[in-house]
Amino acid sequence: MRLVVRSTPMRVVIMLALVFACGAPDSFGVELTLHEAIDRALGRTSRGSIIQGRLEVAEQTYQARRTNFYFPEISINGELPTYSEVQDYRFYGGLSEKQVIQTTDLGFNSNIRARQSLITGGDLNITANLTRRNEEYPIPNQQGNLVDIDELREEGFFRFELNQPLLKPSDAKNDLNNKKDDLELARIQQIEDETALEKEVIEAYMGVLRLSVAQSLAEDKLRSATLQAEIDSAKFADGIISEEEYLESVSARLDAELELFEAETNAGEQRRQLALLLDMDPQTELNTSQPEVTLAVDQQLRRKYIDNWESSLSVHRARYQYNKADRQAGYSASSHGLNGDLSVSYSFGRGTIDADNRPDDPIRTNSWGVALNFTYPIWDGGASSAEVQAARLEAEQARLEYVSAERSARGEIINLVNRLDVAYRRLDIVRQQIDLAQNRLNIAQSRLSDGQISELTFLESRISYLEAKDKYLEELKNFLLNKAELEGTFVS
Repeated sequence: MRLVVRSTPMRVVIMLALVFACGAPDSFGVELTLHEAIDRALGRTSRGSIIQGRLEVAEQTYQARRTNFYFPEISINGELPTYSEVQDYRFYGGLSEKQVIQTTDLGFNSNIRARQSLITGGDLNITANLTRRNEEYPIPNQQGNLVDIDELREEGFFRFELNQPLLKPSDAKNDLNNKKDDLELARIQQIEDETALEKEVIEAYMGVLRLSVAQSLAEDKLRSATLQAEIDSAKFADGIISEEEYLESVSARLDAELELFEAETNAGEQRRQLALLLDMDPQTELNTSQPEVTLAVDQQLRRKYIDNWESSLSVHRARYQYNKADRQAGYSASSHGLNGDLSVSYSFGRGTIDADNRPDDPIRTNSWGVALNFTYPIWDGGASSAEVQAARLEAEQARLEYVSAERSARGEIINLVNRLDVAYRRLDIVRQQIDLAQNRLNIAQSRLSDGQISELTFLESRISYLEAKDKYLEELKNFLLNKAELEGTFVS
C-alpha cells in the first residue's frame, strides 16, 4: 500500500507535525553532557560552593596571619561616657573633722591600638589613648568652708611596647607555619572532596543512561512476550500446545509488564537524583548523551602517572602532618626549658587640667622601662617532661606514617593505573561486541523489511543489542570512575 499526498496544505501540515515531533524532546529538555554535569556540580551547586569555601577560609586565615608580619593589626577601643556619684562620711582635704562628702565624675576613654608581629618572633604594640574626665568635688577655702570645684581633665598619651621571646620559639612564627600547613592540607582536602563529588556525578549520570537502556530493553521484552502470548493463544486454540504452556506464556507477558513498570520507575528516580545532585529542579527533563572515551592508556601515560608518585595526595598529607607534629614537639621541648623574654616600653603623655580655683595646669609625662625575665623549671612532678614526651611520640608517629606513605604511594598508583588499563581493555572488547550486535541488528532489520523473518525474531536481535549496550555502559562507568580516582590522586 502506497500513500501519496497531493494536497499542498496537507503536505505542509504533515511536515510541521514531523518537525514538532522530532523537536519536542529537545524543546522541553535540557541537553547535558557528562562534562557539563561535572562542571556544574563543582562550580554551581551548594555542595561545590562549600568545598571551595573551606579552602577560601584557610587561604584567608593564612594570608591574614602572614600579612601581620608586614602590616599591623589595628583596632579602635572605647567606652560610652560613664557617670558616677559617691557620698561618703570621711575626712577630706584640709578638714579637721569628718563630714559627708559628695563627689561626681563624668569620664570618657578611647584608644587606637596597633599590633605588629616582628620577623624576630616578637610583638610591637602601639597604643594611642585619649581620656576626658570631668570631676566635681568639694575643697575647703581659706575660711575653712567647703566650696565645690569643677575640674576638667583632658589627656592623651602614646605607648610603645616591645615583647621579644628569648631562648624559646616564637608563638607568632609557630602559628604562621601551622596556618601554612593547614592551608596545604585544605588544598588536599578540596581535591579529595571534588573527586568524591565528581565520582557521584559519574555514578548518577551513567545510571541515567543505563536505566534508559533498561527501559528500552523492558519495552522490547514486553513486545516480544506479547507477540509470543498471541502466537501461543492461537496454538492453544488449535490444540497445538497445552493450557499449561499457554498460561506460562501469559505469565511471562505479565512479568514483562512488571519489569517495564519497574524500569520506568527506576529511570525516573535516577533522573531526579541527578537533577538534585546538580541543584536543579527534580522535574527537569535531562537529555543525557553517551560520553566519548578520548583517553588511551598507553606506556607513556602509565609512566607519567607512576613517575609522579611523589605528588600524590597521601604523600603530601603525611608530609604536612609530620611538619606540624615535629614543629609542635620542638615548641613543647623549648617551652619547658630555660626561657625568657625581653620587654621594652616607652610612653609619653600630654594634657591639661582646668579647675575653677586655679589656672590651667599642663600635664607632661614621660616614662620608659626595660625588663629581662628568665624562667627555669626545677620540679613540677614530671608534668613538663610528660608533655614533651607526648609531643615527641606524636612527631615520631607522624614521621612513620610519612615514611609509610612514601613507600606505599608508588604501589597504590601502579594499582590504579592497572585498574584503569584493565577497564580500558574491557571497554574495547565490549565495544567490539556492540559492533557485532549492531551488525546482526542491521541484518535482522533488512530481513524483517523483506519479510524473511518475523518481528519476534527481530526483537531477539534488538534485545541482544540492548543487552550489549547496557554492558558497555557499565564498563564505561567503571572506566570513568577509575580515571577520576586516578586523576584525583595527585596534587595539581
